[in-house]
Amino acid sequence: MRLPFISRRRHETAVRVATAAIWHFVEQAEDQTTAELGRRLDAEYALTDARKELDRERAKRERLKTYMVRMHTARYEQRIGRLRRAVAAERAQAAAYRREIRQLTDRLFDACGYQGEPLLPAARATLGIEDAKEES
Repeated sequence: MRLPFISRRRHETAVRVATAAIWHFVEQAEDQTTAELGRRLDAEYALTDARKELDRERAKRERLKTYMVRMHTARYEQRIGRLRRAVAAERAQAAAYRREIRQLTDRLFDACGYQGEPLLPAARATLGIEDAKEES
């Protein structure tokens, strides 16, 4: 059986072509690996950025929530304090009016000589508590 003749030049050319093809495949594989790694890194960076943004938004929300609770609580406490003071002032004024009315009524009854019995019509007329129906 006769083997094909391969010259040294053809052999070197074949080796160069095979080497170039292998390096081409190696570069293609490296490019794909690099691209995949780049996509993964981009995804990881995007995920990291998204997590950072989420953390920033959560921190803003918590600060805003704390601010709103603090401000509204303080504002409501101020309102409640003003309302309590107003109610206390109204109660004090009503008590003062009741005392004054009681004192004036006692003076009036003392001036009329009231001793606890029912008022006579003359005393009622003097006090001005005569009903319009009775006068008619």
